[in-house]
Order: sequence, then structure tokens, then C-alpha cells
Amino acid sequence: MTISNTTSNSLASLLSSTLNGVNGSNGNSSSSSSLTGSPISTGPIDVNTLVRELMTVESQPLTQLQSQQSGVQAKLSAFGQVQSALSSLDTAISALKTNSAFTAAQASVTGSGVAASVTGTPAPGTYSISVSGIAQAQAAASAPLASASTVVGTGTLTIQLGTYNSGTGFTAQSGSGPVNITINSSNDTLGGIAAAINSASAGVNASVVTDNAGSRLVLTSSNTGTANEFKLTVADSDGNNTDLSGLSQLAFDPTATVGAGKNLTQTQPAADAQYSINGLPLTSSTNSITTAISGLTLNLTQAPAAGSTLQAQVTVGTDSNAVSTSVNNFIQSYNSLVKLESNLTAYNSSTNTPSTLTGDPSMFSLSSQLRSILGSQMSGVASGPSWLADVGVDFQSDGTLSLNTTKFDTALSANATGVAQLFSKATGTGSQQGFAVRLASSVESMLSPTGLLGGTQTSLQSTMSSMNKQISQMQAQLTQTQQRLITQYSKLNADMVVAQQNQVALANALAGLPA
Repeated sequence: MTISNTTSNSLASLLSSTLNGVNGSNGNSSSSSSLTGSPISTGPIDVNTLVRELMTVESQPLTQLQSQQSGVQAKLSAFGQVQSALSSLDTAISALKTNSAFTAAQASVTGSGVAASVTGTPAPGTYSISVSGIAQAQAAASAPLASASTVVGTGTLTIQLGTYNSGTGFTAQSGSGPVNITINSSNDTLGGIAAAINSASAGVNASVVTDNAGSRLVLTSSNTGTANEFKLTVADSDGNNTDLSGLSQLAFDPTATVGAGKNLTQTQPAADAQYSINGLPLTSSTNSITTAISGLTLNLTQAPAAGSTLQAQVTVGTDSNAVSTSVNNFIQSYNSLVKLESNLTAYNSSTNTPSTLTGDPSMFSLSSQLRSILGSQMSGVASGPSWLADVGVDFQSDGTLSLNTTKFDTALSANATGVAQLFSKATGTGSQQGFAVRLASSVESMLSPTGLLGGTQTSLQSTMSSMNKQISQMQAQLTQTQQRLITQYSKLNADMVVAQQNQVALANALAGLPA
């Protein structure tokens, strides 16, 4: 490595001061500091200090490159923050890109006996609901026994779901076969039988109810409606399957007679819900009605008094709160990006200090593109809003956006379709499309690997990689240079010691000569 003029001047100065002190040296001086891993011979020259000074000069290009690399890394980190903010904005915009974002519905109910919830996209309108009866499950109870631990009998219980008809008798439920339950000495008590029925998943729930009269087995259909009635037949170990003795005392066939197969008492008949929508009479096996009005679930919550009906009115309309929330989320995400941009590109005039991305053309282009879209007019609108300001979305003095909720709700109520088109219209090109569609396209283009932001990040990462290679090469060269300098000046040090010793010897010899 060629030593620079600056290095030569530093060396000359150090050598001059060293040689000036040679005559006063005793030849045993040494430096108190050393270079790592480099044994330095002692002598009149402080090799540690000399090499350190020389290496400081030689390292200046490396120091400058490392400083530049820190700046590139700071920019990469700053653009990473911008990428995160843009991604959040893209997510918020996505909620406004589709027309369904503006068709979110809500249902309100006046009256009694009915609750309603939106489960899809019901058509807006008002529905008059009249409830004359609610669905209920069939229930039957046994005669009271002493306790839940009372032994009933053994044999086989068979449960079949179906429908009773006074004219045709019992009709088995389509797709549901009989379920046989074995009752033996391990489960022949009232409580044991209830547990066995529940374990069989036969479409009937069993429980033991106890009062002052004793304990009863109560059976209830798992589901409401006349299609879920049940029949319980018995194969009694005592040989009689329908009497009131042994297991047969639990037999239940409503078409039979007491003591001959109808041995449980029906406490609640199965029933279908009876109701009407806008005067159209309807029935349902459940009180949760999901198919009568598409996208809307009606829940019948109260049974009317005998001979009367309950009246309710269900109104389905646009859920303006849900739409406003989506628009507000977009505005908040955009404002976060604007504030981040302001912080990263600010310039402190009082201290003449720029921020990490002050003057960066990518940031200027990014903000200009977004503001250009937001501040433009949607073209081709025959009627309805064409500016964001028409629905209460306005720019503030600091470049952020705000939402006038009252103005937005008014616009949504007056022309929900027009507001939806303002954001989500996907047909046409350029300004003919909705604002959310155009913004999403712009943001996603910026985030792509070759886009405005993605391309800038890729370029900076490439620069970082190149700098890392240069730094590694320079560090290796500097290590070699340091070792060479140590070797050279250690040898010079040793030569000067010898010269000093020869000088002393010569002086002593001359002093010993005759005058």
C-alpha cells in the first residue's frame, strides 16, 4: 500500500520527535499501549502510537463508507415504516372496494314476541310479523316412584321419532331409525334408566324430577316441532310389554290406552310455530326461522295468550354505523401515513437538521399520487356524489382527512347506491372508477417489488449489500497494512537501538584516547 502525503507528514513528525530524543534515551523505553495481537519491540520509537496514528489516516475511507452505510440503513428503516403504513392503508381500502361494504344491513324490531338478526344481505323493507303460537317439544312423565334409586325393571327400551296423527297413527321420521337401549341390573333404577337414555342419543332427553309425591322420569324431545314426537316401546323381562309393572310402566304410545302401552302422561304436546309475514300464514318446526326472509333470522321469543296473537314489525335498512366505521378506518389509516411522512421528511430550520427522508423524491411522489386521487372528481356520474367532499370526507390544513358523520349519514340515507359507487365502482378506467378502487390500485402498485416504494427498498438493499462487500475488503486490506507497518517500524526500532549502542561505544572509545 502506498503511504499518502498526509501519512508521510505524520511519520516525519513522529520520527523527528523520536530522533530528537534519542541522545537522551537510555535505550530501554517502551510504549504503555500496544496493538491487538501485535508484539512490539522496545526502543526509541513508540511503534504502537506511530502505527495507530498511521492506521487512523489509512482508515478514513473505511470510516466514511461506514458512515454512508449508516445513512442507507436509516433510510431502509424509514421506508420500512412507510411500507407498514401503506399496507395498513391497503387493508382499510379493501373494505371499501366492494359494493357489499355499503349494503351492510341492520334489523330493528318494534312490538313483541319476535327478535331479528341479519345473517346475510336481506332486501331492505318492513315486515309485519304475527305470532299465534310458538314451537315446542313433546314431553311426558312417568308415575312417581319412591326415589331415583328405585328399581324399575329390566328389558329393552326402543325409542322412535316421528309424527302422531289422529287418523293414521304414528309415522316414523324419515331418515331416523329406532334406537334400542338395554336395561339390566347395572342400570335398572329410575336414575340409571335416565342416564342410559341420554347416552343413547336417541333424540330424547331424560331427567328425574322429584317433589313431595316422589321421583318421576321425564322425557322431552331434543327438538321442537310435531315432526320430532317420540314413541317408546318396551320388551319387558317379565313378559308383559304394556302393563304398569316392571319396565313396561315406561311404555308410551299416545294412540294406546293407559295400562296398555300409554303409561307415561304427556305433559306438553309437540307443536309447530304458527306465524305470518305480511299476512302470509307460515309454520316452522323451530322458533329460530332462517328461511322465511333471505338473509334474516327471526326468533319467536314469546308464546301468545290462548286465542290471541302477538304483533311485531321488523324493519331492514342499511347499517350506516358499519359503513361509517369502514370509512373512518380508511381515514385513520391515511392520516397515520400522512403524519409518518411529515415526520420522516421534516426539516428543523432552527438547527438546520434534516430528517431521514427529507427531500427524498420517492416520498414526494408517493404523497402526490395519493392526494391527486383523493382530490379529484369521479367522472361519468349522472347523478349522485362525485367528490369525496360530497359525502363529508374533507382535507384538513395539515393534509389529513376528516369525516363529517352527519353529512355522510345524510348522503347514505338519500342515495346509498350513489355513495357505494363513489367508493367501489370498478368499471371503466381512471377517474371513472371509485376512489377506493383507484387508491387500492395505486397503493398495491407502490408496494410491488418493482413499484415506487418496493423498487426504492430493493435499490437500497442492493446498495447495502455492495457496501458490506467493500467494507469487508477494506478491513482485510487494513489488517494487512497494520501488520506490515508493525514489522517495518519494529525493525527500524531495533536498528536504531543498535545505532545508539554503537554511538555510545564509539564515544567511550574516543574518550579513552590520549589527549
